[in-house]
Amino acid sequence: MSEDDILIAGCAGILILIAVGVIAFVILGLKAFSYEKRKEGGNTCLTVNAKRNLTKVTVQAKFGNEEISFERKRVRKGQSIEFVFPASEKPAKLIVETETGSPQVVEV
Repeated sequence: MSEDDILIAGCAGILILIAVGVIAFVILGLKAFSYEKRKEGGNTCLTVNAKRNLTKVTVQAKFGNEEISFERKRVRKGQSIEFVFPASEKPAKLIVETETGSPQVVEV
């Protein structure tokens, strides 16, 4: 093989590895849920949409000196659940556990 053939084969190999990496990132990086937070009057509405089956969804919110916690178990793919709690300047914590058992924590 000449140097040109080796160079072409090396570039092709690198491109294939990059393509496989991008595909793996897209497939594994998909979130199991999406959420939308909005304020309505003196309340905060948090809507969680399940893109996969979820084992447990927990919302922990703080307002004043009080802390409130909501929990919903066994949310199926395609379902939407809504949590309504008093509005606060402090961010709420959204904890979502998938069927694999790995929790994902988001401050909203």
